[in-house]
Amino acid sequence: MRSSGWILAAGLTLASAPAWAEGAAPSAEAVAEAATHFQRARQLYLEGQYKEALAELERARALDPTAKELVYNLGIVSEKLARYDDALKHFHTYLDMDLDAQERSRAETIVRRLEGAKRQADEERAKAPPPPPPPPPVPSTPGRGRIDAWTVSAGVVAVGGIAVGSIFGILATTGRPKAGFVTGKDGTYADLEAQADRAHTHAIVADVGFIVGLVAAAGTAVLYFARTKEPSPAPKVSIAPLSGGGFIGLGGRF
Repeated sequence: MRSSGWILAAGLTLASAPAWAEGAAPSAEAVAEAATHFQRARQLYLEGQYKEALAELERARALDPTAKELVYNLGIVSEKLARYDDALKHFHTYLDMDLDAQERSRAETIVRRLEGAKRQADEERAKAPPPPPPPPPVPSTPGRGRIDAWTVSAGVVAVGGIAVGSIFGILATTGRPKAGFVTGKDGTYADLEAQADRAHTHAIVADVGFIVGLVAAAGTAVLYFARTKEPSPAPKVSIAPLSGGGFIGLGGRF
């Protein structure tokens, strides 16, 4: 299970498995599981899925924290993701391990490169204009259509007025003298006048009822559609003495 080290760097050869080194060797089960995570990380790296590759490397190192090549590659992939602080942390950890002269020289070169890249990224971030402030919240428009005592009362008057107008309209139509009324045969002249007066009165009441009903219906529509569903805030009344004397004035906003 312990073969040569692997490097996740562009232009370098990828070996088949990581080298486990430094300190107490992990168990055989941990080595096998870590190798599985490494293979996944290697494939993900080759596919350009650096975040996923980094996660697999972290799982592998959790199984064997003494594998220096895993620490090295964690730094390489963190650099690919422009996570310079994480990459520097991994390479400083790597430099604290038991390295040969070539490994240490290579890591120190990478650290210098990362420090320069981080410095440049910080400068560019400082020069970047601040993000625009978020737009102010759009005030919500209250819905229209309030039903309260005024709306219901106007609606009742509208229905009542139209009902009265309809009833008396029918009475005026059915109670008027029939066409071709003949005095003596159909009744006296007084009967004719009484029927005509009664029909005229019913017609007037019907007209008044319809007018009241229509006006109340219009008022109902105004009271419903011209007002918001929620009532306006209660009036604020302030009491203060007047500057010219001892009287108290009432002031309010409605």
